[in-house]
Amino acid sequence: MSDQTKENQPNPKSIHRQFDIKEASKFLDPCAEHTKRSYKCLDKNNYDKSKCTQFFDEYKECKRKWLEDRKAERQQRVSGTVLKYL
Repeated sequence: MSDQTKENQPNPKSIHRQFDIKEASKFLDPCAEHTKRSYKCLDKNNYDKSKCTQFFDEYKECKRKWLEDRKAERQQRVSGTVLKYL
């Protein structure tokens, strides 16, 4: 993963803050920026998916990490402890 990709990963502390203040019905996706870049690449390359694999891989990695973090947090809540970030 490149340094630029690492910079674009969701910050768990800021994501938790966003979840705390969001409206009950509002959807929050910390990987939204990766989604936008993937679509932008597709638009730019006339929807040739083979030219945007890097963007897709970055999105998948972001989503995987986010889901792992959420799972770990749920498991720790069940056990009575809270996942500590930073």
